[in-house]
Amino acid sequence: MSRCMMLFLALLFLFPAASCFADGQNDLSTDSDTSFAHFPVKLVDDIPNLLTPENAAPFAIGGAAAAVDWIFFDQQNALAKNLQTWNVSFWGLGDFYGQGWVEGFGALGSWVGGSLVRDQRMQEFGRDAGESLVLATVVVTGLKFTVGRERPDGSNNLSFPSGHTITAFCIGPVVTKYWGWGAGGIAYALGTFTALSRVEGYHHYLSDCIAGATLGILIGNAVVYTPKDVSVGLGPDGVQMKLAFN
Repeated sequence: MSRCMMLFLALLFLFPAASCFADGQNDLSTDSDTSFAHFPVKLVDDIPNLLTPENAAPFAIGGAAAAVDWIFFDQQNALAKNLQTWNVSFWGLGDFYGQGWVEGFGALGSWVGGSLVRDQRMQEFGRDAGESLVLATVVVTGLKFTVGRERPDGSNNLSFPSGHTITAFCIGPVVTKYWGWGAGGIAYALGTFTALSRVEGYHHYLSDCIAGATLGILIGNAVVYTPKDVSVGLGPDGVQMKLAFN
C-alpha cells in the first residue's frame, strides 16, 4: 500500500476518533440545521464573519509576513533549496493532503455518516468542513487569476496563493472546534507540511503558502464563528461588562 493511501485511510478515522476525548456539550454549532438545503443559506450568512475582530490578528500577521517574504526573500527562494537537501522521501504526502478531494471526501463522509448514525456533532463537522472548502475554492481561484503570479518552476501564472495550502489550513479551525486542540494540532501540522512540500517542489514561493495558510485560517474561523453578546452596565463596583456566547 502506498504512503499516500495509508495517510488517506488514517485521515478518514483520525479526526472523528478524537470525539472520544471531546465534550459533546460545548462544541456544537449555533446553527443546528445540517440539511443540504440549508447549506447555501449558512454559507452566505457566514461570509461577513470573515471581518470579525477575531480575524484581525491572523490577517495582519499573515499578510505582513507574506508581503515581507514576497518583497525581500522570494527571488532567492533559499527555503526551497534548503528543503531539497533534507533527507525526506515523502514530500508527496503533503501534496496529497492538500488536494481538495481528500478533505472533501472526509467532509462529505462525516456529514452523511453523521446523519446515518444520528451524530449531530459529526454532521455539523462535515457540513462546516465542506463549507470551508467551498469558500476556500472560490477565494483562491479568484485570487490566482487576479494576481497572475508565475510559479517558481515557470509552469503557469497561478502561483499566488497556494491552493493546496489554503485547502489544508481551512480545515484546522473546524477540526479544532469539533474535536479539540489535540486533533486541531494535527490538522495544522499537516497543513504546515503541505505548505513546505509545495515550496520544496518549486510549485510555490513561501509567500504564496503563507498567504494560503492565512486565508485558510480566516475562512475556517468564519465558518465556525460563534456570535457573542456583549452588555455593559453599572454595578456596585463601577462599570461592568458581560460577555456571553450564544
